Amino acid sequence: MKTMSGSSKFEAIFKGIHQLIEEDGLRPGDRLPSERELSERLNAGRSSVREVLRSLELLGLISTRRGEGTFLEPVYAHQFVDLLAGFILKNENAKKDVMEMRMILEIGAVRLIQRHQVTKEQTAHLEYLVEKMKRLVYDHQNPKKVMMDFHAYLIKLTDNYLLTRVWHPVVCFEKAISKEKGDEEKIYPKMIVCYEEIVDAIKEKREWSAISCLERLFAAWRSIRTGISHHESTSGMELDLTD
Repeated sequence: MKTMSGSSKFEAIFKGIHQLIEEDGLRPGDRLPSERELSERLNAGRSSVREVLRSLELLGLISTRRGEGTFLEPVYAHQFVDLLAGFILKNENAKKDVMEMRMILEIGAVRLIQRHQVTKEQTAHLEYLVEKMKRLVYDHQNPKKVMMDFHAYLIKLTDNYLLTRVWHPVVCFEKAISKEKGDEEKIYPKMIVCYEEIVDAIKEKREWSAISCLERLFAAWRSIRTGISHHESTSGMELDLTD
C-alpha cells in the first residue's frame, strides 16, 4: 500500500475490507479472514488492519469471539443505535418521519408480496404467529414481540435484500425513540383482527384489502398511544411494535 496519511490509510483499509466481504460473499454470522490474512490480501500493516477492525467492532459491525475469530454482524445490530437516534432524531418531526417511513416500507412490502407466489407454508406461518398473539393476549401476556415477528416476516416474504437492510435500522430507530403511552391491552384484540384480515387478504391476493388492514393497525396504535381518534390518525399513522 502506498504511503499515505493516517486517515487515507484507514479509509483505504476500510474500503478494502468491505470489498473482501463482497468478494467472499460473506453474510451476517460469517467469520472474517484473520488479521494476518487481511493484512496480506490488502497489502497493509497488521497494526493498521487491527485499528480498522477495532473501529468496526466499536460500531457493532463486527464482533470478536475469544478463540473463534471475528464475525460479521447484522447491519441492524449496531450497539450505537440509541446514541445515533439521539443525534438524528432530536425533534418530534424527525420521530414522526421515522414512523411514517416504517409505514411506507411495510405497505410497499405488502404490495411486493402480492406480486409473488406466496406458498401455503408461508401463509401457515403467518397464521401461526396470529394464533400465538391470541394465546398471549388470552393469558394476559404482552404480544408485541410476536407482532414484531409478524412484520419482520412480511418483510422477509418480499425476498428483497435491500428492503430488509433498510427496514431493520428504521425499526431500531423507532424502538430507540418510542415511549409507552396509554392502555395498550384494550387495543390488542382489535389489532389481532387486523392481523387475521391481513393474512386472509394475502392468501386471496386482495392487495388493497391487505394495505387497508395494515393502515388500520398503524392508526389503531397511534390512537391508543395519543388519544387521537381513528379518523384523525389516518393522516399521520404510526405503529410501535418494538419491545
